[in-house]
Amino acid sequence: MECVAHYEIMSDVSIISDDHVLTITDPAGAFKARVKNIPRTEFTTPFLLSLQIYFEAPDLEAAKESVDEVMAHCLNMLAFTTGAGFRKHRIRKIIDGSNPSEMRMRDALMWSEKVEYDDPQPFLRDENAASIERLLKHDVSPAVKRALRWYRIGVDAASPDDQFTYFWFALEIVAEFNKPTEKVHDQCPHCREPLYCEKCEKHPMHRPYAKQAIRALVQEAAPDSDAGTFELLDKTRNSLMHGSTLEEIEDALPDSEDHVVDVLGRILWKALIMQFPKELFKEQVVMGTPETYVHYKMNMVAKVQTVFPADQDGYYDLDSNSITVEMKPSGPPQSALPSVVRMTKEQYGTLCKLSYGKSEQREMLERLRSHAQEHEGHILVQVLSTDKTTIDQAIDKKEDGEWQNLFREIINPAEDNGSN
Repeated sequence: MECVAHYEIMSDVSIISDDHVLTITDPAGAFKARVKNIPRTEFTTPFLLSLQIYFEAPDLEAAKESVDEVMAHCLNMLAFTTGAGFRKHRIRKIIDGSNPSEMRMRDALMWSEKVEYDDPQPFLRDENAASIERLLKHDVSPAVKRALRWYRIGVDAASPDDQFTYFWFALEIVAEFNKPTEKVHDQCPHCREPLYCEKCEKHPMHRPYAKQAIRALVQEAAPDSDAGTFELLDKTRNSLMHGSTLEEIEDALPDSEDHVVDVLGRILWKALIMQFPKELFKEQVVMGTPETYVHYKMNMVAKVQTVFPADQDGYYDLDSNSITVEMKPSGPPQSALPSVVRMTKEQYGTLCKLSYGKSEQREMLERLRSHAQEHEGHILVQVLSTDKTTIDQAIDKKEDGEWQNLFREIINPAEDNGSN
């Protein structure tokens, strides 16, 4: 079955004419790619290229699993031949492109308009600034500063492959910096005992190699780990450095309850902590580590049937957005912690009634209604920080209205009683 996938690509370069389509045909017939500009009218909108890939797959589900590899190959070759940056922005749709001359309903997978920037996790407090100032009392070496830099880049990297690689850079820098001067034996790869030279009649010794220094650092930073932990990390590193991806080698890696990126990230973090004097930690130092270093993005894929017109050459117009799939956030963007308001059951009943009525703040009232639970005879309602600001401003300005009066009664009951 012929399928057509539609991507949007971020790039540093554009095609020299907006009405020109660049066509790349694989000589082996594996795919055909068509690239064109998506003109923009605002500088606040990123420039994107439209990439459509025509390829064969048993069905749409199989196409979804395989097309990213074809897309990546196209971008790799574009970057290689131009020296410019090309990166996937998003996939829009994959359609059944069989027999384009037939004007009929076609199956398609359509991706939602994803939330581009997720809300941050409210975390930073004065205690974090005080902890940083305390750690800054120790002037770390240039090597440790470089390791901290690679840790920061690894935490922020989007791809798990890149995260592992950057974390490994940092771990190797710290290991080399702390490499002991005492000589060590080479070990037998099977029994791990020191190797013996029959001619010299002794066990050869030398300063630790990089791999031995890294093994020693891993054992020091994670004393509860076993030999399998270093085997997992070392095998992953070797595979990535020789051209494999984490996805390709996942089944061949030793079993681990955690993602290999998390295993390495946590060990690296402990190794970096060890580069600061223990005396600094006699007083409270507030620090944080994520539950997982791997970045996950939520998106929605809808299976639809609709008509996709094709031109006389059999190519589809997939840039049209006549049908869109949207994933609606639960509220406006937030940066601060939510709060909790306690109300009586009668007050909550009034809130529910207002949330079903006509109001310019109906969405806010619906959110409040849906984020409530009963506790010790009262109703606790979670209030998003932006909604709290809206409520507080309405009360401060003495706005009149049903929902304003309700929250005036809830938040300032004494003032409300005094006004009656």
